[in-house]
Amino acid sequence: MYLSSKEQKKILKLIETLGQSLDSETMRQSTGYVMLDLLQSDYLGSFAWDEKKNSFDKGVCINMSQANLLNYKNYYHKYDTITDQLMVRKSATRVNDIISQQALTKTEFYNDFLAVDGLYYGINLHVFNDNENIGDFRVWRKKGRENFDDKSVYMLNMIKPYFCNAMRNIRQHETVLSIHPEQSICTERLDIHKLKLKFSLTKREAQITLEIIQGHKDDTIAIKLHIAFSTLRTHIKHIFAKLKITSRSLLIRKVLSEL
Repeated sequence: MYLSSKEQKKILKLIETLGQSLDSETMRQSTGYVMLDLLQSDYLGSFAWDEKKNSFDKGVCINMSQANLLNYKNYYHKYDTITDQLMVRKSATRVNDIISQQALTKTEFYNDFLAVDGLYYGINLHVFNDNENIGDFRVWRKKGRENFDDKSVYMLNMIKPYFCNAMRNIRQHETVLSIHPEQSICTERLDIHKLKLKFSLTKREAQITLEIIQGHKDDTIAIKLHIAFSTLRTHIKHIFAKLKITSRSLLIRKVLSEL
């Protein structure tokens, strides 16, 4: 399928964003803005499946109210027959591929949940680690726009393996820290001077590298180091370039294995 140069650049930016955080919510929020731009959409919700709770958790949203997102978690998920059908597809699927728009607008789920924030046409992507759902993107357009087309499905499926890999890496990192919390402590023994010399980092880049290894969120790092969020992201890009890696999980492996 033909993609314009602008669409190709947006997809590359989206793929890059997917690998820039070891925190699931931060990654999905940042990626969500790029995805809305790529798919010319208005709303996004995203969840990570919690096997222990047997429910969707760690929800993030863009242009949807947090109160409505909480309503979904506490009540409307019980009346959401759409997501289960979309989830089993294991690939990008339009809502209208499993239910007509006319039928959708007659449901309680639409009238009391989706319509509250203006969600009308939808498309979902669910990713799996083997048979375990590990995350999703639920993208929506408002009434008056065109429905999602085949190109939207194609582009969303293009980023599927990268999204899956990002969620898998985040889960592995969270598991290691929960089983071996001492790993967070041992990184304090890393010498900033050694980091600077080994990887040609500035003092600030070395500080940020240590924070990333300890699993801290981007907003937490920015506040702790008293720098703007945009400045932090620029530093992280420079670190990735110097270490010749493309994700935080690779950064952690490289630093801990070489120092």
